[in-house]
Parts: sequence; structure tokens; C-alpha cells
Amino acid sequence: MRALIWTLIWLIFAPTILMAQALATLIADRVVVDPAGRLEAAGNVVVYYDGNRLAADRVTYDRTTDTLTIDGTVSLTDATGNVVTADGATLDGDLRNGVLASARLVLDQQLQLAAAEIARVDDRYTTLRRVVASSCEVCAANPTPLWEIRASRVVHDTQERQLYFDNAQFRLAGVPLLYLPRLRLPDPSLDRASGFLIPELRTSSALGTGIRLPYFVAIGAHADATLTPYVSASTTTLEFDYRQEIRNGKLTFEGALTNDDTIGERGYLFANGTYLLPRGFIASGQLEFVSDPGYLFQYDYSSKDRLTNEFALDRVRDKDLFRASITEFRTLRETEIPIRDTLPDRFIETSYQRDIRSRSFGGRTTLRFDTAALNRPSSDDIVGRDTSRIGFGFDWNRRSVFGPGLVLETEAGLRIDAYNIGQDSTFEANTLRAAPRVATEIRWPHARTKANGTREVLEPILRLDLANITGNEVPLEDSRIIEFDEANLFAPSRFPGIDGIEDGPRAAVGVNYYRAAPGGWTANLAFGRVASLDGRLEFSETASGADADQSEWLLAGRLSFGERLWLSSRSLFDDNVAFTLSETRIDWQANRTRLSSSYLFAQPEPSEGRDDKLSEWSFGGAVDLTENWTASADWRYDFNEGRAARAGLGLDFSTDCIRIDLSVTRRYATSTSVTPTTDLGFRVSLLGVGNGQKQGASRPACRG
Repeated sequence: MRALIWTLIWLIFAPTILMAQALATLIADRVVVDPAGRLEAAGNVVVYYDGNRLAADRVTYDRTTDTLTIDGTVSLTDATGNVVTADGATLDGDLRNGVLASARLVLDQQLQLAAAEIARVDDRYTTLRRVVASSCEVCAANPTPLWEIRASRVVHDTQERQLYFDNAQFRLAGVPLLYLPRLRLPDPSLDRASGFLIPELRTSSALGTGIRLPYFVAIGAHADATLTPYVSASTTTLEFDYRQEIRNGKLTFEGALTNDDTIGERGYLFANGTYLLPRGFIASGQLEFVSDPGYLFQYDYSSKDRLTNEFALDRVRDKDLFRASITEFRTLRETEIPIRDTLPDRFIETSYQRDIRSRSFGGRTTLRFDTAALNRPSSDDIVGRDTSRIGFGFDWNRRSVFGPGLVLETEAGLRIDAYNIGQDSTFEANTLRAAPRVATEIRWPHARTKANGTREVLEPILRLDLANITGNEVPLEDSRIIEFDEANLFAPSRFPGIDGIEDGPRAAVGVNYYRAAPGGWTANLAFGRVASLDGRLEFSETASGADADQSEWLLAGRLSFGERLWLSSRSLFDDNVAFTLSETRIDWQANRTRLSSSYLFAQPEPSEGRDDKLSEWSFGGAVDLTENWTASADWRYDFNEGRAARAGLGLDFSTDCIRIDLSVTRRYATSTSVTPTTDLGFRVSLLGVGNGQKQGASRPACRG
């Protein structure tokens, strides 16, 4: 009969089995205590003590030496989850010190270290001799791991969670590649530890072949930095990345310092920070600096062609919003650099918004107050225009349902702004503008559910707006780019900013359609247009540059077919079905394939800074060739230029213990550089070591 001793307290023997008079639990098929005081447990032996678990075939305890002698297969799991297996062991009574023969140590269920002998000392250090370390699965079908580190000795510091290797030899597929007399690696359970990260080989047509060797520095519990030397035949660069969390915020810095054959000394710095102030205010800042326009593109640090420096103060509460900011702009575009003095370089704004629910007369009232100032460096007339504004506004709306399910929404509002316009003789220097408005919107949703569970909603919509602007004309500083889409089809105004206000009577008519089938098939469609009732539609004039009394037709929709296919599209066209804008995106995924493609077409629009027609097609996808190999590609083609704008190919090999990435990227001329570049990238990550952590379910290297 199986013997069970739930609480083994040393009552028979004078000394206790366990230090500090702790309690242990022993489970075994058979337990015998001989007259000499020696305890023997045999058959499925399990001992629990102080977070440790010992499993063995046979355990003998000698009270005179306070040692455990273990025969047969041994498995020891400590409180942190590390596992040691061996063919035999001698341990002291608290399971913290001893020697295990023909043993294997598994750290954090990732890194395996097989050794001829493992010695545990002082519950902190574990010394392994004649060691093979790897995170790869080793089995009978493939006894040689894809990668391994062989060493004469390895010391595992459980307190610092570090591994120290003596005479380390790195092997790939059994072939020795690198010898290091000393090597230190972090325990895989350690999230952050100073040390070298995975190097990366890079070949660029502009910079030649080089290597990036990042070094991570853990500067305390809440700060770290990464220093990355990048050296090639044409450049010597030091990249850096710094992150810090403070009591009420965080800071990040990234940048690089370069000395190359192209220009010489170059560099960039991007910084961001946020800080929580008393009373719910949040201070935030952004800094962007680069030495020359082509630097970010040439080194593939960023695709930005305009830089923004900003400091802002925000507060968001239940009933009110506040924001104050100062922003500085800098262009990197080749076409804009000669006229940089005529472009806005500084923008200052404040805004406050509050909901007044108790005085809304059955609806909702919102009050707004804001100021803005925009500066251009030039002192020339017109092109050097400076603008400042202070304004107040309120909006009221109420929604009700009546009759056969009609939804009626009534709105009223008033906007008053005082402008000061300098260095532009086409506008009055001081202007007071007032813009009252009223609106009503009627929706009539029709909903039904079919016998098969399909739900449909068809909603015709009619909206009528009336506004009357008094005062002189003002420049459209914040409303120059207008995006007419399903989000603002039934909005009070299509202008995105405050400077632009639609005047006069106008109507918006359209229909929304929604369908959801039980199989996961869903559809959202919107169709409609906006028309002026007095022959003048401001936002359409701004967009087209011609007089217009009605907008183009808008057709937008999103379709999804289960979890495999998604389609979204937006188009603008006139009464003759001549398209001025069309954008479509499709995404599809199967078990082994993921594809996405998009197309953009737009007619020239000088008001948006677009003098030429846009016609671009982009494609991206990935295919799992095998269980371990994945191929990917991306492509962007400019039909106006008759060439690709970007092209890339990638090949990824991934197993349970290693990941290899190979990529080729061709980037053509942009607004910041006229020189195309080709980059080759090569990266090897050892999963389970350092920063190469395993993610999700692993794909074994072999079976059997």
C-alpha cells in the first residue's frame, strides 16, 4: 500500500531534517525508517519543501550528515520554475546544495544546459561542467541542435540571473564558428540586462556593407539606453535610444551622430515626453531635429519630410476639454526649401470646450473658446502673411423620435471670431466675423431580420443647414485641405478647421446601409452629396477652384467576409461618372497566405499642394512556404512616373530556437532625396537568449 506522510516533522531524530524547522511533504509508494535513523523512500517519490519540488525513484536521508542520496532519474524544480534533471544526486536536507550527475538545467522553459555534473552552492550559484547550452529542441531524428554553445564551465547566478561561460564555443548546425574565452549572457527569465544585443548586417548602395552592434544598458529600474555603433566603408555612426519613466511621466530620446563620405558630420534627434501635473493637466513635448534634408531617408531612420517641434498642455474631464500648444514646423522637401520663408513656421493655439447639460433645454449645449496665431518668417506682402484669431462659439442639439420611427435632430449654433491679419494687403487687417447657424436632420431607419438571421438596416437621411456669415473674408489657414468622406457627409461643415465656414442654405442627402449575415459577412455603405440652395458651395469651390453649387457624389463602403477578406473603398465622381478621387484597399488572409493591396487615384488639386495627378498602386503580402520558411514582398508603383516608388523582398526562417531574417529593399527618389537606394539586411536572433525571447507557440525543429 502506498504510504503517504503529509507532514514530515523530524520527531524521531534529534536534529531536524530541514533547516529553520520548516515543514516538508513526502509522497512515496514505500517509506522505511531503519534502527540507525536512516529514512528510505522508494517508488514515485515526491518531496515538497519551501517552494522546491523533488521527484525521484528512490531517496535516502541520513540524519547524521543531513544529506539526501537520490538514485535513478531525478527532477528538481525550484521556486522560480527552473528545472534540473539528472541520473543521480547528493543533496543536503534543504535541497539547496549538492551535486547532480549527468544533469540538465532548463531555465524559464527556454534555455537548456546539459552538463556532465551540476553543483548547487548556497542556493545562489549553480556550477555546470562540460556544458552544452541551446534553446533548440533535440530529439532522436535530429540530435544536433541548430545552434549551441559549448563550454568547459558555466556558472548560473540565480540572484543576479546571469550565466557566465568559460571557454565558450558557438556552433551552428554543429560547425564551430566563434570562440570566446569568457561570455556572459542574461538568464532568459531576466527582462532587462546590460549587454550586447543581436548584431545586424546591412548593405546599402549609398553606404556600402556595414554592421550594427547594439549594446543595451539597464540604468536602473525605470531607465535604459541602447547604443548602436554602425560602421561601414562609407560611414561611422553612433545610434542611441534612451527611455526613462519618472514618477508622473516618461521621456524618450532617439538619434544618431554620423561622419560619412557624403557630407561629413551629420545627425538627428527625436525626443518625446509627457508629464502629469496637478489637477489633471498633462504636459507633453516633442522635439525633431535633423542636420540635412536627406539624412533620415539615406539612413532609413524615418520617412518624415516635415519636422514638428511642439509643447502642449492638455486636460480632459467629464464636461470640459482644454488644450494649449506652441508648434514649430520645418520642411525637408526639396520643392519647399527654396520657399521656406513663405511657409508657416510657428503656430500657437489655446482652446477650451465645456458641455452645459443642466441648461440644454431638452438637448445638449457646448461652449467653445479658442485663440490661434500663425507666423511666417517672410516680411513680404501676401506670401509673408501672419494671422491671429480669438473666438467664441456655442452649439446646441436635440434628438427626438416621432411618427413611424423618424429620428429628428435639431441644431443651432453661433461662432464669433476677431482676426488680425498682417503682411497681406488682400485682406483687411482687423476683421470681426459672426456666423450663426441652424440645422435640422431627419433619418428614417428601416431595419429587418431575415429568417436565416441576417440583419439589415437601410437609413435615408436628409439634412438642411442655414448659416449667415457677416464680416470680411478671412484666409483659410487651418482649412486648406478638405477631405470629403462619409464622416463629414452629414456634418455641419466639411471644413476641418475654424477659419472655413460654409455659408448660406444647403442640403445634404444620402443613404446609409448596413448588413450583417450569420456567417460573418458584413457590409457598411454610404452614398450621398451636398448641394447649395443659393448656388454657391464654399468647400467645393475651395477643393475644385471653380464655382460650384453642389458637391460630387460620394460612395464609400466597407465589406468583410468572415475573418478572411476585407474591402474598403471611397470614391468621388460627378454626374457624368467621371472620377476625381478613388481609393480602394483589399486585405485577404488564408491559412498560409496574407495579402493586401491598395490603389489611389486623385486629380490635381492646387489648394492641397498637389499640382499633378496621383495614381499609385501598392501591394504587400507574406506566404508560409513551409512550417519554418516565410516569404514576403511589398511594392508601390507610381503610374504617373512609370516606375516603382518602393520595392522589397523578405525571407524569414523561424524555428523554436532561431530566427533568420533576410531582406532587400529598393527605395526610389522622394521629396527629400533624388538618389535611389538599395538596402540589404541580415539578422539572426537566438530565441531564448538575451533579447531573443520566444513568443507564442514554438515550431519544433524536429519530431520524434
